[in-house]
Amino acid sequence: MKQTYPLLLLLMAILISSCAPSRYVEPLEKDTFSVGGSFGGPVINFGGPIPMPITSVDVGYGLDSNLTLFGGLHTTSAIFGNGQIDLGCTYQFLKQKGAIPNVSVSPSVNMIYDFGDQVGNIWPILDLNAFWNYGERKNYFYVGMNNYFELSRTGAHEQPQDYYWLFSPQIGHALKGKKGHGQLITEMKYFAPYIDNFGDFVPYLPPGNTGALGFYISYRWTFGKKK
Repeated sequence: MKQTYPLLLLLMAILISSCAPSRYVEPLEKDTFSVGGSFGGPVINFGGPIPMPITSVDVGYGLDSNLTLFGGLHTTSAIFGNGQIDLGCTYQFLKQKGAIPNVSVSPSVNMIYDFGDQVGNIWPILDLNAFWNYGERKNYFYVGMNNYFELSRTGAHEQPQDYYWLFSPQIGHALKGKKGHGQLITEMKYFAPYIDNFGDFVPYLPPGNTGALGFYISYRWTFGKKK
């Protein structure tokens, strides 16, 4: 029974904290607003490899040229009677110089409330991403890590908490429109690569017997002041 708990925790992490891609890797321009939506999730074998159809929407505001505030609503979660949002910011603390990448950090919190059982919870999350702009439109690709922190001392069925920190490597690419307003973003995550997966219980398609691969596609539209 001891081995069952990491599997339950992995499923919870995927469906609760990691059901959206990185919100903002590159900060918005100052005084610029953004709205967007995403689709995707862990890849499963369902007559072929497909991402779970998890959706979310987000908004962002460029408070400064290197600081963006954002919020997200998990729309699939709402369909199943849960109010789930995430709130956070993205701060870029290193500028690209040659092969040295831009680097940003995104602290946030994920909050969920089950209206049926009338219970809720909160999870701190920290994303760290390195990204490289290229080309006339300043498209970019990025690599990073999503860090999810569990605050509860016990897990499912009051079992002892074994994992207070879950990390998931991620890579992605952002393709910008001609005037820089639209962005098409693709991202792949490797959820908790050090934890045994569910095997036959959930037909994940990981590289091996641990973790699970996830794939997302997002579109974002920016508007407001442009310099």
